[in-house]
Amino acid sequence: MDIKNILFDLDNTLIENQEEDILWYKKALSNFGYDENDYMDIYNAIDEYNFTLSETNNFYSKQSMLNFINTSLGKNYAIELIDEINKYIAKYWTNHPFISEKTLQYLSCKYNLYIFTNWFKDAQSGRLENIGLLKYFKDVFSPEYYGAKPFKSTFENVLNTLNCKADECVMIGDSKYDDIFGARNVGMNAILFDYNGFRDKSDIMVDNYSVITDLKQLEFLL
Repeated sequence: MDIKNILFDLDNTLIENQEEDILWYKKALSNFGYDENDYMDIYNAIDEYNFTLSETNNFYSKQSMLNFINTSLGKNYAIELIDEINKYIAKYWTNHPFISEKTLQYLSCKYNLYIFTNWFKDAQSGRLENIGLLKYFKDVFSPEYYGAKPFKSTFENVLNTLNCKADECVMIGDSKYDDIFGARNVGMNAILFDYNGFRDKSDIMVDNYSVITDLKQLEFLL
């Protein structure tokens, strides 16, 4: 493989999300006087928001996300709540990195490294900066600017920005649907990170991708 660029998913690829992290939604709600017990409903509504996206409408917007949450839950949250949630994600969803700085140092000497995420850039950049790893990445590709994974146009937007061929890139992520299918659909190389030994059990058919269980394996694979 003549790889030039490595695209990493972030959530549950570079940093593990744990149930305790979601509790910070409570703090965001209480700061605005909302019922903090709504935190799980909001978290689930945000997850469902992803299913409203399509090939022709796949860009994130804080306002459209908020509108979906308010409509789904019959609430009237202010747009500032999304920013407050992002603030806590950036600051506190950083406790369980999967990748070591040594591995990133090794990879960054050989390849251009990027983040390709389905969450807002300000929060994701903040998370990496807080653990001292943002310096290894040349950019963060996020859905408010490029569209959401796994849509083909989103991957093409990233390729156009990189000004490179698809087979010069490898996508590494934990989701067979968002990361692996999306990458292979445009001809990118792909590596599924099976961090819990379970693998992504989605029934979507994807050909020609590798599977690793430890990101340190990238030092030998790439």
